[in-house]
Amino acid sequence: MAAPSPGYYPPGPYPPPVSRPIGVTLLAVLTILLGILIVLAGLLLIVAPLILVGVGLPLAFGLTASVIGAIVFVFGLIWIGVGVGLLHLRGWAWWLAVIVMALSIVGSIASPITAVIPALILIYLIVVRRHFR
Repeated sequence: MAAPSPGYYPPGPYPPPVSRPIGVTLLAVLTILLGILIVLAGLLLIVAPLILVGVGLPLAFGLTASVIGAIVFVFGLIWIGVGVGLLHLRGWAWWLAVIVMALSIVGSIASPITAVIPALILIYLIVVRRHFR
């Protein structure tokens, strides 16, 4: 058997890496940072009211705030997951980001100026769709 020609590298077991646009990287990092902030806010909502119950705050208020904090905490974890999915160019992360941006635009109907940033992000996500698998 003849030796391979110079400059020839046999294909490896993995497909060639897909280049990630810098905008997707930036969006993913910002999403992860937002998720971390949401997780911290959720933890604060879980712990702080329970501490305040000890100094005279009604128990129902503390428990309600803690339940809301737990929900906020879970949403923060979801945002961190979406950010990691965007970094890895996962299709499910793209879909989830598109859905959230569309809902943000619909939710801003009372104040259209607040819909500008989600609309720009949505347009960008549609433009870079081909990079996601």
